[in-house]
Amino acid sequence: MSTLVTGEAVELSIQPAALAARALSCLIDYIVYSIVNIGLLIAMFWFLLQVLDVNELLLASVMTIMSISVFVLLPMIIEVLTHGRSIGKLILGLRVVRDDGGAVRARHSFIRAILWPFEILSTGGGLAALSGLVSPQSKRLGDYMAGTLAVSERTAPPQPVHTHVSPHLQNWLAETDIATLPAGLHRRVVQFLSMAENLGRDSRWERAKELATELNPYVAPAPPEGTMPEQFLSAVIHRQRSAEFSKQQRRSEQSQAFRAGVNTLPHGLHLQNR
Repeated sequence: MSTLVTGEAVELSIQPAALAARALSCLIDYIVYSIVNIGLLIAMFWFLLQVLDVNELLLASVMTIMSISVFVLLPMIIEVLTHGRSIGKLILGLRVVRDDGGAVRARHSFIRAILWPFEILSTGGGLAALSGLVSPQSKRLGDYMAGTLAVSERTAPPQPVHTHVSPHLQNWLAETDIATLPAGLHRRVVQFLSMAENLGRDSRWERAKELATELNPYVAPAPPEGTMPEQFLSAVIHRQRSAEFSKQQRRSEQSQAFRAGVNTLPHGLHLQNR
């Protein structure tokens, strides 16, 4: 377990991704993107052969454009849309975040993606591995340039934090369906709520808005118009905890009833003292 410090000097507990996990994630991504690249090239060549008089220069140009699109633009788009993930990272429970713990933006993903072919493809992953070995947080060059790091989301659950439901959200919350939240997202929301008081106003607002946007697809219907992002986060976590407590209580009651039934003698039988 390690820590990172936000702009307000607040320490966040994180688990940097292990170098082996990052390497395996990178290998999975490379295999997936290579399959996509080959498939697109075959489809494009077949199309060009049907409509044009193809020459070597055209083929080379198409191969270059397709390779750049698949190995640079596609990873960047996926990372932006998934808030720091790729197929390999999703499988291994990893996520890329900013050095201050916030979600990556398009510029971070672009810098990482533009350096990926240089670090991974041209050197067989050797340069990225060397950088990861000397970095305490297993960073590659793209992480240093973009100001990011990869963290593991499969860590111990965060400490309990007090949650509050605003009065105007109580009726909405009672009728809301909340899907099971990914463990990493749940952990980041709880961690934010636990240290929100120590953040500056602007940073607190931006972080709450990022998390609320990521949380919104798991909640239906959406909260009432005018709901503050932090109120939304607190209400959802409160509802999940209440549901989990009720579930545990029911399990406890069922377990007690089962034990009572097992320990009860069949009707008509009595224990006799000797």
